[in-house]
Amino acid sequence: MTTRFARFRVLAACAAVLALAPLGALADGPSPSPQASYNDLGMHFDAPAGYESVPVSPTDPTGSDESSDATPVAAFVYHREKSDQRIITIKVARFDGTVRDFASTHTSDLRKNDNVFVVKNEPMTLANGMPAYFLKVNSGNEAGHYGETFEYLVCDGVRSIDVALFGSQGTFDDATARTALASLYVVAYPRRRK
Repeated sequence: MTTRFARFRVLAACAAVLALAPLGALADGPSPSPQASYNDLGMHFDAPAGYESVPVSPTDPTGSDESSDATPVAAFVYHREKSDQRIITIKVARFDGTVRDFASTHTSDLRKNDNVFVVKNEPMTLANGMPAYFLKVNSGNEAGHYGETFEYLVCDGVRSIDVALFGSQGTFDDATARTALASLYVVAYPRRRK
């Protein structure tokens, strides 16, 4: 009985230490910073590790502002002000068509710009089964700076959603872009919310 009682006392003492110790004291090294993310009634996105949230002016997440232009609702930056800086933006606009209609219109609008080339425009499916399009767009300017943008285009029944990753050409590839945008989760946006 003494051995059983001694084991019980050791286990009780360990449990007491764990219960009273602050959680941060048990972890090795500094505690991780919270993950940068965006959430609304129809969408969830977690920026990859290393990205920081960038302040964006508050806006209506349904895209119902006066303008028909896409409105940024979130932005994230990786390696701010360095040569391999990357930026993820999330833009929404009021839209009641299909994702195919949105992709067609968006691609057409992009092609109207000088020094813009749409390299890929492929239908795909998000991890949660929502249909989407994947775009790869190359752009340049007279100064010789060339950029790449990878975009996921989605519609949630109320709005178009454009989640784009931009960076200097050659600093990342399709696989890196798809991984960076992979956490996008979109569902049908509730049309009548009190």
